Amino acid sequence: MHTGPPARAARFCTRCGLARPDGARYCPRCGASFDDIPAAPPDAPSPAPLHETALIVYPVAAELPFQPDASRLRTGLRLPLALPHLVLWLVLVLLSLVTTPAAWLAALVTGRQPRALHRLHAAMLRYATRTAAYLFLATGAAPALPWRDGAAHPVAVTVPEPGRLPRLRTLLILPIALPAVLTSMMFAIVTIMLAVGAWAAILATGRLPRTIHDMQELAIRFQCRTLAYVPLLLMPTYPWYEREGVLVPEGRG
Repeated sequence: MHTGPPARAARFCTRCGLARPDGARYCPRCGASFDDIPAAPPDAPSPAPLHETALIVYPVAAELPFQPDASRLRTGLRLPLALPHLVLWLVLVLLSLVTTPAAWLAALVTGRQPRALHRLHAAMLRYATRTAAYLFLATGAAPALPWRDGAAHPVAVTVPEPGRLPRLRTLLILPIALPAVLTSMMFAIVTIMLAVGAWAAILATGRLPRTIHDMQELAIRFQCRTLAYVPLLLMPTYPWYEREGVLVPEGRG
């Protein structure tokens, strides 16, 4: 019985036309199984993608390693222990009311943020992210002061070197960023609720539940990238809701 040409690995999704990522079993766009897609004969042209796609990459990265063991005493006293950092964080917020408009104007004129302001804003971002992780019990390590390196801190926040900032997007960054800012505020409420659960769990068992940590990491990471996008202007990539590495249409980054 004639069975036709031998099967080959499908290079494109026949449902939506997306190029197949290496090793992928399912289409990232429409969910079709590549294994169930019959291979085209050798002389058949490959279907063209519907539109260009790219992997989403966030220049600013925040990593919160899972640290299950936690001190009951330091957890019970976390709010008073974190109070000095909250006061300093408020001072940095007031300082940013001066530095971020200056960075915004410079980006409109030159297309990039001045290096001195970039270093200051990167330090602010690291300190704010680590303070949030410490206050909400995602880590037991207090944040290093913003004028210190703090490279050994378990919460790693990576900020790229100053790069080009699109002038039009910078001009309209406040209305453009509004959905991300509102989502970040919703995540702040969720993080507070998770911190209450983490506080009770640690006092009872001496350990932070993994599920709480994973949800805290998702929320704090999104807040970090939103803050880096606006108002600190540390990256031109919009803090989309997709995880890093997902294929998205060109122009969305």
